[in-house]
Amino acid sequence: MHIPCSSLRIGLDHPDGDLSFLSHAHSDHTSGLKRQKRIIASPETLELAGFAPEPASCTGAKLLDAGHILGSRQLLVDSDGRRTAYTGDFSLKPNVFGWKAEVPQCDRLIMEATYGDPSYVFPAHGEVHGMISRWVRGNESSNLVIGCYELGKAQEMIRILNECGVAPVITEKAEAFTSIYEKYGVKLDRIVVGSPEAEEAMGHRFVSLLPMAKAKRYFASRLAQAFERETLCAVATGWALHHRFDADAAFPLSDHADFNDLVEFAAQSGAKDVEFFCGDGSAVLAAREDAAIAVRNCR
Repeated sequence: MHIPCSSLRIGLDHPDGDLSFLSHAHSDHTSGLKRQKRIIASPETLELAGFAPEPASCTGAKLLDAGHILGSRQLLVDSDGRRTAYTGDFSLKPNVFGWKAEVPQCDRLIMEATYGDPSYVFPAHGEVHGMISRWVRGNESSNLVIGCYELGKAQEMIRILNECGVAPVITEKAEAFTSIYEKYGVKLDRIVVGSPEAEEAMGHRFVSLLPMAKAKRYFASRLAQAFERETLCAVATGWALHHRFDADAAFPLSDHADFNDLVEFAAQSGAKDVEFFCGDGSAVLAAREDAAIAVRNCR
């Protein structure tokens, strides 16, 4: 997928173009871009992705905050009298760091629809943070392992746990990302597995953040045997709203827009032409049209 900008073609999270736009550093968006020599992206995104291309820009192109993870951006392009916006992944509500997406005014909108199903309406972030806090404080004699993605969600979880007075044990991979967050001013208190501090901390009750694939009851059982202490596991993902996991708890913590936010975003953009990726946006368009009709009928 690409869009025109001046005399160039910009690939959208894709190497198909004269240059590419990288919305954020999650691997499903960076795939195929490592060899691209010209990438439009925030400095944070390039560093998190481990990319070092030559600086790229295009007359008429502008970056907007996306509110998804550190450095995430949207692309806004004015070309041939038409304004096009591309979101990548975004979050309309402020997350634990206070980041949220700007809503672009545009003619054409290309947006994600990860949670384009009307059943995906998330609780407020504060409510989910409270769920996590109560679970952590209510199991103070047990080791706790929480599964989450190591870029983005792990850093949110560290901040949430810090607010509970807990410095979690994290993987080396999560630490590589977390250190970049700190470089850009996001202070996070954590302990890296394998370090002397981790060895000491894990001699007592501890809380650990692990990749999603490890957050299962069988792995918690193995840890319980190894540490001779009850070990419970949980997951933190938006899919927890409806999906079942092999875990003791599941928290619907998402850094994506839910269905209502997708509808609101599409409506506020004013775009007449709306396209979707990463999901089916037909219900979003239908809800946007219903809302527009309701507004017209109230006039």
